[in-house]
Amino acid sequence: MDNRTIDAYNKNAAEYANLEIDKVSLKAYGDFSNALPKDGLVLDYGCGPGYFAKKFLAGGFKVDAFDASQKMIEIASMEIQINWWVADFKSFQATKQYDGVWANFSLLHAPKKEITPLIRTIFKSLKPHGLFSIGLKLGTGEKRDKIGRKYTYFEEKEIRNILSNEGFYHISHHLGEAKGLDGESANFIIILCHA
Repeated sequence: MDNRTIDAYNKNAAEYANLEIDKVSLKAYGDFSNALPKDGLVLDYGCGPGYFAKKFLAGGFKVDAFDASQKMIEIASMEIQINWWVADFKSFQATKQYDGVWANFSLLHAPKKEITPLIRTIFKSLKPHGLFSIGLKLGTGEKRDKIGRKYTYFEEKEIRNILSNEGFYHISHHLGEAKGLDGESANFIIILCHA
């Protein structure tokens, strides 16, 4: 995630925290959480203001969560039962630690050339048969929105091929459309898979 994108989140953290969560993301959360082992350890990978991390905690899971935005973590970390930290994607490293990794519209800020290595690192962080949920905007190329955030877009077949090539097995996926912080509506996909 580049500095302009992080700055946009730092400047708009409070507004972002008040956005309504779309119904498709909530359905994907249900699928993911229902497939996790009881008391499992979940990583919210790019957690933003912590909405889903707190839902995982309320659901009885142990939760780690990081984000590149200091302001987002300041909002999120009022919940002290979650292990929060500020980090970018490249600094994350773990080995067979997590029962599930939830990357809901975070990796769409990584440059396309970095997606495969980052997914490989996530695979390594999962226990055998661990779950991975990834939400991305659909489309092609890379571009900035009107508030300065840089996005990488994927076609469904493209991201599914990357996941398969990195050892993930497809479980299910959801397609949706939602309005973001910039006020623009976008089509997206959320894929659930396992190691």
